[in-house]
Amino acid sequence: MQRNSMKPQNTVAASLRPVAFVYIAINLAVVALLISTVSPTLATVPAHAGSQEMASLR
Repeated sequence: MQRNSMKPQNTVAASLRPVAFVYIAINLAVVALLISTVSPTLATVPAHAGSQEMASLR
């Protein structure tokens, strides 16, 4: 018995490759969006400033 070794057998891998690239691209876009929404000034606001603002609203 001779097997047909000339034809590649990775058809599933070849069909999933574009899906993997799209998945990676979407993940990178989500990471970029999350990083762009983080403000570096949030950590420098004093903790008691929010409580004073809430007290003045009451």
